Amino acid sequence: MSPEHVTIVVLAVLLVVAAAAIVILAIRHRRSRRRIAELDALSLRRADQVSALSHEIRTPLAIIRGSAELLADESAGPLTPHQTRFVRKIVDNAYSTIALAEQLLVRARIEAGLFSITRVPVDLRRLLREIVEDMSPLTSRTIVLDATGAPTLIDIDPETVRQVMTNLINNAARSDVEGSRIEVRLWWADDEAIIAVSDGGTGMTEQQRDRLFTRFSSGQPLGNGTGIGLYISQQLVELHDGRLFVDTLTGKGTTVMFTLPSGPRHG
Repeated sequence: MSPEHVTIVVLAVLLVVAAAAIVILAIRHRRSRRRIAELDALSLRRADQVSALSHEIRTPLAIIRGSAELLADESAGPLTPHQTRFVRKIVDNAYSTIALAEQLLVRARIEAGLFSITRVPVDLRRLLREIVEDMSPLTSRTIVLDATGAPTLIDIDPETVRQVMTNLINNAARSDVEGSRIEVRLWWADDEAIIAVSDGGTGMTEQQRDRLFTRFSSGQPLGNGTGIGLYISQQLVELHDGRLFVDTLTGKGTTVMFTLPSGPRHG
């Protein structure tokens, strides 16, 4: 066989190999697209299921909470101290379970790509004051706010920031030292607002800190809480193009900080 024929044969073989590789790649691409579509559909179905389950849970819990609050207000008659304590436990746990249902719904919507934020100009100092005022009656800990200064508007989604703050304050309230206070601080650094929530609790070990942002893992020494709150808080902060940090030492308490890019500020 002449060199020309050998070259032609080699080129033909290479073309066949290339064509086969293209076919294989095309098949794999179709399979990948089909798999992605199946995963997207699965995420949507799961989000729908969680939404339905969340609704089914929240409705009876809202009735339980409302009824217990009427009892606590003694609208149906006076209660003994023991009865008051039991009714308060019912109210508190109803609130906690409703909040958990909301957290699960948000997580499912985030993972399905269905969750988005709507930025509007918000007075961040005023928002923090409102959150602290709303949260103070729900915990035995004293919540102190350090956010002095003139009103300053920042473009954020106030409801998601409220959810982040609620999660962080609830986590701080579960710290182990009775009588310790919770400190909420706001300050500005360059083009970012920085919010910190600190507790005077026992802090965390390095291993507990490493697990903080794993779903359903808790940084609490005895596994208190579901651990989903910090995971969702991190997701919500990142939707704002911000960052969330944890500063903690065993026996020295914990501070959780997050940033909110301010962009052009007004006021």
